[in-house]
Amino acid sequence: MNKITKKRFNIKRKDQFNKRLAFQIIFSILLVAAVIVTKQLNNDFSKHFLNAADVKMSESIKTDEAKLSIKEFFADIKGKILPEKKSEYVAPVSGKIYQEYGLNKTGESSYYNHGLDIISNTQSIRSVSDGKVAKVGSNEKLLNYIIVENDGKLFVYGKIEEAFVDEGDKISGGDIIGTLNTENMLLHIEVWENGESMNPSKLFDMNE
Repeated sequence: MNKITKKRFNIKRKDQFNKRLAFQIIFSILLVAAVIVTKQLNNDFSKHFLNAADVKMSESIKTDEAKLSIKEFFADIKGKILPEKKSEYVAPVSGKIYQEYGLNKTGESSYYNHGLDIISNTQSIRSVSDGKVAKVGSNEKLLNYIIVENDGKLFVYGKIEEAFVDEGDKISGGDIIGTLNTENMLLHIEVWENGESMNPSKLFDMNE
């Protein structure tokens, strides 16, 4: 085989490989679309599609590099398109964090904040999680407050205007449990577990 013939042969092989790779990518995209549709109907059926797609890709092209590229492409598409699992916690209000959890400084003085202080855009307060209302009361620090107990955690909602729940009530995450003062719209929330406070922002996203 002379140099020209060999060069043409290599180009032809490369073109064939590229066509097979392009076809396989298109096929993968179509399978992802099919999974998205069937996932709404039956989760087991969608898993079957994903498994079948993986097997099909492994059998279609024997070149290791090609199989790796296709699988990475498929995994990336699946991760971006398929919905993520919903968190079990929700944000109590929509707004902006005014005082962060932990050590805060105000001028020359400093103090430890065991919760978050949030300036809300909405007057209503939602329960962060499912649970049972452990106490509804008031004191000098928190003013009016609600304490909800769930799975070993205590959720303390302070500086509220009015409570819509009573002690002993069972509530679900997202339920409206009270309102804020319309003059300042400030919510103080704390989360306690095993006698220690934890950062509430680790449980919910304020952008929700």
